Amino acid sequence: MSEALWSFEGVCLAGTQVLRLDGLVLQIGPGVTAVMGCSGAGKTSLLNLLVGFERPDRGTITQDPPTGFSLPLYWAPQDGGLWPHLTAQRHLEAVAPSKASKEAIAAMLDSFDIGHKMSSYPGELSMGERCRLSVARALMAGAAVLVMDEPLAHVDEARAGRYWQVIRDHVANTGASLVFATHSPKLVLSEAEQVVCLKEGRVLYAGKVDELYWNPASQAEAECLGEVNWLETDEARLWFGDGAPARHCYRPEQVLISLSANGPLIVKSSRFRGSVAETDLLHERTGRERRFYHRPRGGELRGGVRVVLRALLVLLLVVLAGCGGQQDPVLMVQEVHYWQMPPDGPRIPAPRSLAVGPEDDIFALDTAGRVLVFDATGTVKRQWPMPKVDAGKPEGIRVLKSGRVAVADTHYSRVVLFDQHGRALGEFGRHGTGPGEFIYPVAIVQDERENIYVCEYGSNDRVQKFSPQGAFLLSFGSFGTGPGQFQRPSGVAWHEGKLYVADAINGRIQVFSDTGQFLGVLGTPRKSVSFSLPYGITIGPDAALYVIEYGPGRVSKVNLQGRLIGRYGGMGKGDAQFRTPWGIAVDSRMRLRIADTGNRRIAELKL
Repeated sequence: MSEALWSFEGVCLAGTQVLRLDGLVLQIGPGVTAVMGCSGAGKTSLLNLLVGFERPDRGTITQDPPTGFSLPLYWAPQDGGLWPHLTAQRHLEAVAPSKASKEAIAAMLDSFDIGHKMSSYPGELSMGERCRLSVARALMAGAAVLVMDEPLAHVDEARAGRYWQVIRDHVANTGASLVFATHSPKLVLSEAEQVVCLKEGRVLYAGKVDELYWNPASQAEAECLGEVNWLETDEARLWFGDGAPARHCYRPEQVLISLSANGPLIVKSSRFRGSVAETDLLHERTGRERRFYHRPRGGELRGGVRVVLRALLVLLLVVLAGCGGQQDPVLMVQEVHYWQMPPDGPRIPAPRSLAVGPEDDIFALDTAGRVLVFDATGTVKRQWPMPKVDAGKPEGIRVLKSGRVAVADTHYSRVVLFDQHGRALGEFGRHGTGPGEFIYPVAIVQDERENIYVCEYGSNDRVQKFSPQGAFLLSFGSFGTGPGQFQRPSGVAWHEGKLYVADAINGRIQVFSDTGQFLGVLGTPRKSVSFSLPYGITIGPDAALYVIEYGPGRVSKVNLQGRLIGRYGGMGKGDAQFRTPWGIAVDSRMRLRIADTGNRRIAELKL
């Protein structure tokens, strides 16, 4: 890393019988870093050193936290570290910057569903509520660096994702760095850019999450991030056939088990465990048996049926994997320019969502809750504030064919309509899970008949269709990982009767008719493309899809059949780099604008 928050050189930390940490040589840089390992691996010990709660017995630690925040660092320890004599509200007031309002404190508690407990003391809260209060207090502190030891560990998994979204939004909106400890590979994959894997007090791996997932150096490294099929070359050829790629690591999504009357393999047993199935296979000719982890794709695998095994490696993040295959094609860019966001008092807010308006003006939402209108050169022509922002900032904007500006007012569960100069014209939607109601609406698009489609998340993940006047017409989709289901649908585009929905957490683009019929996942088995947290999606004048990927910090261009045309960018702060990019728009002259949220700027790419 070119810069580091902490640098470890030969750090050791003594234990009762053996060293808790042994000879750590490590750098932890800005961004989101996960520290993972089994119980006793040294996660808490490492975090204790980061925050100065403990000192190394040998070696040195140098620290260089960023400045300019009300607190340089805030620590949420494993036990929550709550103060028994303070109410929930007073916990946040005790750490909040002096300018923080009571409304902001109440909104933070509400975002973790403990607003009704603001007068309660820790002893009156459940374990899950205490856990959420600890995280809410950490965010309220406004620190440049957050260190959290297994945050939300005592919150039920069905709701934890919603609270992780609050953490994710806070990091994106403030530019803060986060280091968190966890046992969960799913959390690492969904939340972290970098990961430190510990085993028996030593560093097993430190680096990019994607690199570890797709191209681990050993089976031990690979297993840090969940199930893996690790095969030597001769094993791969035995099970997959002589044409198997020369690699060791096959993740579950790269393995396909299909029924075949003449297949060389026989299913001994198969168990589905949520998102991954484990199937024991017998190679009939050799009598060898082996367990494979895979993503089931339909068809029951009963004991005794014949199957064939295939490796699915087509365009599966080849650049990130570095697995010796052909690299992704590069999106050709002639010029790159950056637009700086105008200040809001002492703060520089970050852009979040973009839309193209008349005369190729760019309409932007930022993390101060403003709508800003830029001309094609990046000059701000006008701006206006959202009616309310205490509960949270809006995440989606669209200029409708009628000229109205529609804003997905995410944390107020509604769509607000303005004229071109910011005069409120009306709104539709309210909080709820019924027809025409929203939890967290985030993205908007229109079809040729001016019907409006709105994506929402918050365990009510779906797309709803409205008339041009805002009357509910239909809804489709639900929360989940199956066909037609979503985990945070974050962007939507319409073209010739089809909707293309960016299914962020599931890492895919799903295609529907504009009557809500599921048509498939973008691409075909022979020509598929994978995405890492696709957040924003739009269709350019060239009838190609442009997808912004929050995870690797890049933009991908694909055709409507799912063939990858090119990719551009990478995670970082420099030229041709983006940090947690959020929104995307393409104007009539093929100028691509990207909400480079983590870097607090709008990037303009001339293709």
